[in-house]
Amino acid sequence: MPRARRAVGAVWFWPAVAVAVLFLVRWPLLALPMNSDEGGYAYATQRWLDGEGRLYHDLWISRPQGIFVAYAAILETLGGSVVAIRFGAAVAAAATLVFVWLFARLWAGERVAAVAAVVFAIVSGSPTIEGYTANAEVFMALPVAIGAWLLLRMIGRSPAGSRGWHGHLAAVGACAGAATLLKPSGVVLLPMALAFVWLIAPTGILAAARRAWAIPVGFGLALVPSAIHGALVGWDAFVFASIIYRLEYQSTTTAPWFHQLEQFLVLLLRGLPELGLLLVLLRLRFRGRSWAAGRYRGRARSTIRRQWAGAARLGVVARAGAPGLTMGGRVAPPGRAAAGRLLLGLWLLAAVAGIAMGGDWWYHYAIQLAAPFALWVAVLLVGVWPGLPGWSRPLVVVGTAVALLGPFWPVAYADVDRASNAIVAQPGYPSQDEVAAYVRAKAPREAAIFVAFDHPAIYHLADRPAAYRYLYDQELQAIPGSYAALIAVVSAPDRPYYVVGTKERAPYPDKGRAFWEAVSDHYVLETMVHGVPIYRRAEFPPPPRLR
Repeated sequence: MPRARRAVGAVWFWPAVAVAVLFLVRWPLLALPMNSDEGGYAYATQRWLDGEGRLYHDLWISRPQGIFVAYAAILETLGGSVVAIRFGAAVAAAATLVFVWLFARLWAGERVAAVAAVVFAIVSGSPTIEGYTANAEVFMALPVAIGAWLLLRMIGRSPAGSRGWHGHLAAVGACAGAATLLKPSGVVLLPMALAFVWLIAPTGILAAARRAWAIPVGFGLALVPSAIHGALVGWDAFVFASIIYRLEYQSTTTAPWFHQLEQFLVLLLRGLPELGLLLVLLRLRFRGRSWAAGRYRGRARSTIRRQWAGAARLGVVARAGAPGLTMGGRVAPPGRAAAGRLLLGLWLLAAVAGIAMGGDWWYHYAIQLAAPFALWVAVLLVGVWPGLPGWSRPLVVVGTAVALLGPFWPVAYADVDRASNAIVAQPGYPSQDEVAAYVRAKAPREAAIFVAFDHPAIYHLADRPAAYRYLYDQELQAIPGSYAALIAVVSAPDRPYYVVGTKERAPYPDKGRAFWEAVSDHYVLETMVHGVPIYRRAEFPPPPRLR
C-alpha cells in the first residue's frame, strides 16, 4: 500500500506543480481593476440571485445562462470582490489544466504531459490575453478540454458503434452544450467532435452519421435546462439576447472586414512572444535538428513509420492535417498517437474559429487557444530535446521561459493602476473603485444610476441598479432606438439618481451631444472623483432651453 501511494503521488507530481505555478503567476494580477465583462457578469448575476431583476429583461447581457451559473457559484461561495471572482476563475483554469494533462499523458506520455501542464499554467493566465480575468472563455475552456480528452480516450477502448462508444460521444456532446452555454463560441466543440469521428475512420456520410448520432443527442440534452429557463423568463427575450443579437449586430458576419483585420493584427502583435516560440520550435523540428545525431535520427524515422502505420490502420493518413509531430520519451500506441495528432489539429482549427466568431478579435478570445497551444508546444519541445546539442539546451530553456513569462512584465509595477493600464489601455478602470465607493456612500440603496457609456463594474461595485438595461457601448450603438430611449431615461420624472460620466466617448454619431444636453437640463454636477464627473438628479424643473 505505501508503494502504491508513492506511485500515485509520483504520477500527480507534475500536475500539482503546474497548478501551483498557475496560481503563482496569477496572484499578482488578481487585484487589478475589474474589467467590463467581469463587471457585467457579476452585476447581472448578483441581482439575479437577490431576486432584484429578471435575466434578459432589466438584467440584459447577450449570453446564455451558463456564465451566470458559473458566477453564481463563485459569488455564493467566495464572494463578489474582484479577487474572489478571479480566484474562482483560476480554480476553473486549474481544473482545465488537469484535463489538458490527462489528454497529453494519454496521447504522448508523461514527459509531454508534464511540459504541457506547466506551459498551460503560464499561458492561460497571460496578461496579453487577459487570461487572469474571469472572462467567459476561462470557464468555457473546461468542458472543451473534457470533451477533447473523452474523444481521445475512446480510441482503443470501445469498438465503433458499441454502447461504450456512444456513451463517450453523448458525454462529448453534453460538454459541447455546456461550453456553448458558457460562451456561444464554445459550440465549435460540436463540429470538432463530429469531424473527428468521421475522419478517424472515413466512410460515407450515412455511416459516419450512424457512428456520431450520440453527439448531437448529448448536445441537445445539455441545452434542455437552458431552454426551459428561457421559456420561463420569456422566450422571445431569451432567444434575442442569447442568439439573435449576436447574429444580427455583433459577429464576424456583421463587423466590417477592415475592423476585423485591424483587431486581428493587434491580437497577433500581442501574441508575438508565444508565436515566436512556436515558430522556433517548428523550425527545429522540421529542419531535422532534433535528430542530428544518427541514433536519434534512426529512432525518429522508426517511430514515424510506426505512427503512420497506425494512422493508416485507423484510416486517417490521407486526412490527418494535424501537426505531424514526433513525440520524445515513451511513445503512445500508434493508433492513439495518430488520433491525438488529428484531434490536436481539429482543436486548433476550432479555437481559431471560435476566436473569429465574434468579429472583434478581443484579447481574451485567445484564451480558447491556450490548451491546444500548450499541447503543441509541449510535444515539439520534448520532441526536439534529445537531439539538441548540449550547449544549446540552456538557451532553449531560457528562451522558452522568456517567451512564456515575458508578457507578465506589468506585474513589476508596484501601482495596480499603472499595471492595469499597461495591460489594457482603459482609462476608466483605475478610478472605478473610488467612483463606486462614492456612489455607494451617497445614493440610496435602490436608487438607480447610469454609467455613461460603459464600465458596468461600477454597478456591481456600487451595488446600485442600472437605470438602462444595456450595459455596454457596443449594445448601445447596435440596438435600434437605444439613443432616444436613453435620452428619455435621463429626462423622465423617475430619472436615475446619478449619472456617472466616465471617460468613455458616447457610441453615437453626435458623440453624445444630445444626451449630455439632456443631462445638463436635469442634473447638477455634484463632484469629481479622479477626473470622473458624477451628476446628481436635480429636483427643480429645468429652465427653458433657448434654441
